[in-house]
Amino acid sequence: MILSKAVAPRAQESERDQAAESFDKILRELFLRGEDIPSGRSAAEQLSPVAAAHRILTNAFAMIPFGVYRKVGGERQSVDDETLGRLLRIQPSPGVTPFVLGKVLMSNAFWHGFGAVWNRRDSAGHLIERIPLPTDCCSIVKDAEGGVYWYQYNVDGFSRIFAARELSILFFETYNGVWGRGMLDLARETVAADALAQRYGRKFYQNGARISGIVEVDTDASPDTKTKVKREFARYASDDAFKIAVLDHGMKYTPLGLSQSDAQFIESRTFSVEEIARFTGIPKHMLQTGKESYDSNSQQRVNYVTDTLLPFVAQWEQQNGLKLLSRQQRSQGWYIHGNVSVLLRGDDLTRSQFYERMIRNSIYNPDECRALEEKAPIPGGLGQEFLISKNFGSLRSVVKGGDDNG
Repeated sequence: MILSKAVAPRAQESERDQAAESFDKILRELFLRGEDIPSGRSAAEQLSPVAAAHRILTNAFAMIPFGVYRKVGGERQSVDDETLGRLLRIQPSPGVTPFVLGKVLMSNAFWHGFGAVWNRRDSAGHLIERIPLPTDCCSIVKDAEGGVYWYQYNVDGFSRIFAARELSILFFETYNGVWGRGMLDLARETVAADALAQRYGRKFYQNGARISGIVEVDTDASPDTKTKVKREFARYASDDAFKIAVLDHGMKYTPLGLSQSDAQFIESRTFSVEEIARFTGIPKHMLQTGKESYDSNSQQRVNYVTDTLLPFVAQWEQQNGLKLLSRQQRSQGWYIHGNVSVLLRGDDLTRSQFYERMIRNSIYNPDECRALEEKAPIPGGLGQEFLISKNFGSLRSVVKGGDDNG
């Protein structure tokens, strides 16, 4: 049995756990007097910038359609393969849509460092379904003799070990291609600090948005009088922030501590949003912060697609090309491709500019752009002509050197 020879490579994980525990202990001693630091997934989900980043990234990745194509010379052709077409575009497994599979996959990668999909095959080796697996139920083990890594999943009492070739794996971040690092690893301190700030804000307002102070009297007050004044003033400060306290016998109230504005509470929460944006590569304006112009936001969205999403898309293309396609299919020029242009579908201006440039440079013809918009071809086959600059004359007229557009 391979399990009898397997050893779990836990050294790095143990070091990270010790560092995290040390950090949690310091924060508890400084701020919470022994309370646990909320740095796990359940606590992180309650922080608005983290929840927004998770939603934006998982939805964007899930929207990207993946298909099978073939390279024939310099031409790229769509491949009509019934099984792969169904699994990639229609139904990966019973009750699971491609969108749900992509979202679950990226969600696991976001939280735990990597997500995996089981490419299930029948006894004859034919691909029959694709099942997303929960990363939090996975242990990575290593064959002590062969040095091969295996993925062991334990779900509801059922255990199964997968070879890497059976799984398509998407990493959020990885340093060795085996272990992944997700938000809970990379941004533990940021998540914990933002949770503390959020807890501070809640306690601040629970206490009536008032800070403790000193009540001064001109004479020596008896212990009973001090207790009574303290009790009465605490009732004014905590029961209702808008009650008016009446002081007699020359009493004077002096507040202590810094106000919430002076403590830059709001600025600290803004900094947390910026930190999450840095960790995830999501522009600040998409996390509902920042004051950039419309043009700047549009460019940042393009940068988000090219710099943040495309590495995930390229990784998933290569994983699926290796795990779904046979060696013979790859030798015939088959490959998996994700179409990120769908992310521009909601932006009419950017999409129209994209189509114009594609047509102007003879990359697309008008009918191909109309097909992307789910429009019928131009009657008479006129939309099949490839256009090029020179007042959008046809490519044939430019080659002939004529001035006509036909």
